[in-house]
Amino acid sequence: MSRSRYFLLLLCLITLTVCTTAQAQDSVIRRMGVSKIPERGLVIQAGAGVAAVKSDICGSYDCNDIGPAFSIGALFKYNPFWSISGEVEYIKLGASEKTYQDNITFESRVIEVSGMLVYNLMDSYAGSNNYRSTRKRFAVPFVKGGIGFVYYTPSSYPTNRVPNSDITYDRLRSYPAIAGVIPFGGGIRFRFSDQISIAPEVMYQITTTDYLDNVTRIENTKDHYGVVSVKLLYTPMPKNEVFTSKRQGINPFKKKK
Repeated sequence: MSRSRYFLLLLCLITLTVCTTAQAQDSVIRRMGVSKIPERGLVIQAGAGVAAVKSDICGSYDCNDIGPAFSIGALFKYNPFWSISGEVEYIKLGASEKTYQDNITFESRVIEVSGMLVYNLMDSYAGSNNYRSTRKRFAVPFVKGGIGFVYYTPSSYPTNRVPNSDITYDRLRSYPAIAGVIPFGGGIRFRFSDQISIAPEVMYQITTTDYLDNVTRIENTKDHYGVVSVKLLYTPMPKNEVFTSKRQGINPFKKKK
């Protein structure tokens, strides 16, 4: 799939999110904001997007072969501001030598495993403390950052090689290989219910390796990449039927006559 198709798919997802937000009436947003579920606990998340690389042979959009990115993970909310997350993400990177001086094109399949701190730039609850227990914001911007590692396997070959041929350049080291990564970025979380939220986000990853493209030219330089994605967040509802029954004066453990 070409990079234009990846961008078109991502544009459709973001447009859908924006249109849904724009069409929501104030009364609907208020009604959606009412919640008796505390802003803490486990959240399951999955996402899809596109990725681009910055390496020795490519440092801009023009030479990138935009690839897909898919992620799955979990988020634990400590309070309305702070959360911690763990994610596993599959990313396909690729690019061609911009000047074609060395006639190099590369592809790299990357698996990223990371843990991050997430900080909401606004309180998840709307209004004052007098009624914050039942009112949550529809949109909350956030920033995030952390540490992890990447497990990557690159291959490089002549840019003008015959399609489907097996001609490749020699590997500069043994692959697959592992390197450290520092991911950071941010986005906006749109809350549609106690269970469902959508979060477009932009992340930038700094790695500790110069071999994501199987090319090394300048000493002490490392390869980076960025990911633009849309994530679906699902919050499991707590099982509180027993407590609800008790509040209603019903003993669920009492035997029927």
